Amino acid sequence: MATKDDPGIIERVRAEHNRLREIKAALLAALDRAPDDDPAAWLDDLIKKFEHYRAHLIHRVALTEIGGFLQVVLERRPTLSKQVDHLKQSHAEMIEMAGGTMKELRELDRRHPDSVRQAGLLVKMALSEVKYHEEAEQLLVSFVFTQETGVGD
Repeated sequence: MATKDDPGIIERVRAEHNRLREIKAALLAALDRAPDDDPAAWLDDLIKKFEHYRAHLIHRVALTEIGGFLQVVLERRPTLSKQVDHLKQSHAEMIEMAGGTMKELRELDRRHPDSVRQAGLLVKMALSEVKYHEEAEQLLVSFVFTQETGVGD
């Protein structure tokens, strides 16, 4: 378990966040490329890219929760336990949503002409949900790591 004496957890979370951002960029680039003559192949590629994104999202959440990052947050700011609990609940919802999106992508009828548009919307909605979560998490992290820890904590 990491503690405030283990600054490596912060760097590992930052590195995984950056890797997730790179994978998201590749996913968005795939969305921007129109499918050629074979929308089914495009959809298969999009599903692979989304699965890669989802796997790293799960890894990042595990690193944050199990890897000890949230423990560091609580060690620095014990009064934020409710916010950390909310963040954990949000993590669970985000992972569930990504799994649901993956399931919906796999169930799309590749013969239906609207499947490309549907896939794009599903991925964009999922990415939007993750972005919302990341913004809330970033606010908490910024507060914790840029504020002086008060004696009342």
